[in-house]
Amino acid sequence: MTTTHAMTDGLEQPDSPYPLTVPWLLLGALAGMALGVFADDALPGYAVFVLVAGIGLTWRRDDPPIFPFILSYQWLSVTVGYWFERAAGFFPGTYRPGDVEQTVLVALTGLLLLAGGIRLVYHGLAAWHTRGRRGRREQTWAVSNLRVLFLAVMTAYAVDYFFVINTKTIPGLDVALQRVLDLRQILLVTLWVEVLRRREGYSLLWMSLGWAFVSRLGAYFSDFKSPLLLLLIVYAATFRPWERRWWPRSLLALAKLSPAIAALLVLLLIWQGGLKRETRDVIDTGFAASSPVERVTQFAEGVVREMPLLSRDPEPYVESLVERISYVTFFSLVLDHVPAREPHAHGELLTLALANSTLPRFLFPDKPVLASDSHYTRRFSGVMVAEETTSISIGYMAEFYADWGYAGMWLSILGYGCWIGLMAALVRIFDPVPVFRPGLLIVSMLVVADFEHQFIKGFAALNASVGLLLTLLFVLRPWLTRALGLTASAADAGPRPVIGRRKAEPGPSPV
Repeated sequence: MTTTHAMTDGLEQPDSPYPLTVPWLLLGALAGMALGVFADDALPGYAVFVLVAGIGLTWRRDDPPIFPFILSYQWLSVTVGYWFERAAGFFPGTYRPGDVEQTVLVALTGLLLLAGGIRLVYHGLAAWHTRGRRGRREQTWAVSNLRVLFLAVMTAYAVDYFFVINTKTIPGLDVALQRVLDLRQILLVTLWVEVLRRREGYSLLWMSLGWAFVSRLGAYFSDFKSPLLLLLIVYAATFRPWERRWWPRSLLALAKLSPAIAALLVLLLIWQGGLKRETRDVIDTGFAASSPVERVTQFAEGVVREMPLLSRDPEPYVESLVERISYVTFFSLVLDHVPAREPHAHGELLTLALANSTLPRFLFPDKPVLASDSHYTRRFSGVMVAEETTSISIGYMAEFYADWGYAGMWLSILGYGCWIGLMAALVRIFDPVPVFRPGLLIVSMLVVADFEHQFIKGFAALNASVGLLLTLLFVLRPWLTRALGLTASAADAGPRPVIGRRKAEPGPSPV
């Protein structure tokens, strides 16, 4: 029996939707205290506790682990610069930060509040929905025509090989068009979930990954990481750490996924270490490749050119990547600058966020244009970052602090977590095509995955993502049902694994 299950026995109900909550809170506390004693510093231990406890609070057994991924992703942005500073003796980046340790402490506490808000509302509404269906026979949906789904994915992503799609060039409709493009990701995730659930057709998974990945190489932003991150989340759903002997399955899954993880790490190092600036300079000066294929070719040539440099001297590449991932510098400067030199906004940013979310531009064309992210960074951090050629945000937690101060920030983070949980519950309750629920949940929630995202825009993006994607799936439901051969069979109501079988059913374990 593993340590996790030893702690689980007697602490959690066998069918609890959140089986990791109590054991991983204890595990996080023990690991945190041990690291704190070893490092002679409480902050590293607190960081480990927040990571482990946050995952335990939000990993629901019948959902893909999207919320553990979001919390882990933001945790990395909060702590990676701090770990680098402890190891290298200096904090990476162009701008000199404020009090890094204080900022990391504040941000980690904020992540716990965010996790608590998500868990509170999402679990409460999911439990209410389950009680309302008690006694009914729940339908288990599956895709009969897996190859048709594969062809649909390949066709949807083939567009990227012929056209450069930039929804920002169509003001007023850019949000709606982006959600239409997000349907491709839902189809992609659904294909992967079905492959892993059936334990067959792995060639379809890897071919679709390569097809979606290659077309995004050389884009202005590091879009190539999107399909790889989606695959990480889907594969993580096979780990199921509340089950006995989950380690062998997890190690096997990681072994299968290791080429994708290695490719992502190398490409991120090369992109941040040199290719990003070179690619953006080419695009900004108007000498971009005339076709997506040429753009991909130029990217590949750049990777080949940079690989020997990376192997000979990896330190600058590592420092550049850590600088990009870390995002507490501006938060620390906001804590120093407000209210000492700039007064709190007293709800101004929240008012802008509500207006931006509730007044669609295509219905209200006279809605004032939002200032750039850099405008608020200059105002609340005191750093005169570039405003015309780039957009640098302070992050949603720093916005909450700039609006209200510490007390208002804590309440705002908790409320934001509750709102994210509400949006996820709407996906769970109203999803018109149940087989697409894992993909819909992952894609709609990823819009708030970055710690650096601006709340003014992120709040609107989350609401639009959930509302428009649900609407699109309602409209497309008859066609999708026929084209993909969606079938349903009666099953006992209750928690069902995203990937794998019920515990009582015979058969091999996932992956």
